[in-house]
Amino acid sequence: MTKSHSYQKSEAVEINGAKLSGSVKPMGGKSGFGFSAMIYMAGSATLDGPFIWRVEAEGKKDLHLHMLVHRVKVITSKTKRSEWYPEEHLGYQTPFEASEKEPNRVFAVFQIPGKLKVYPREDGDITILADVSVTSKKGVGRNLVKFNLMAETTKDVEFISLPSEIVKGSSEDPRDWEWGDEYLDF
Repeated sequence: MTKSHSYQKSEAVEINGAKLSGSVKPMGGKSGFGFSAMIYMAGSATLDGPFIWRVEAEGKKDLHLHMLVHRVKVITSKTKRSEWYPEEHLGYQTPFEASEKEPNRVFAVFQIPGKLKVYPREDGDITILADVSVTSKKGVGRNLVKFNLMAETTKDVEFISLPSEIVKGSSEDPRDWEWGDEYLDF
């Protein structure tokens, strides 16, 4: 059972034919678990900020080459914070990669280094302004885009079998979240 205080993924915007969106994944919260006759285990969690965050792009195979995030600004609706992210941690080209699940599409994901210290219940909705360029075989498109992430609270109940989860292993989808070793506080 999971209760999550998080943000919805933003609506997609287009740069140079690629669709871009912003999303976050909670890293904070509280957890608990319990056993029943040492056979069944139940877990519970309340997920909250801070978050790992990223800019995602979906493009067309054999057309889109890479994405570059130049600048990022975060604006909160309730607490009225408005801060630019340090540019020295941005500016890396992220190549578009194919996915086995969707062969005609390619995806580029730039996970912004560090933790985004926002909390949905205190900070409210957030707006992320991102200066992004997308390079394709036709040229380079660059734009300042706005990602609106709405605060939400969701509850989820999931039943899993640990042996089957272990057998599944890791996937090769470029859209999967990565957990880095180094995190900056922002």
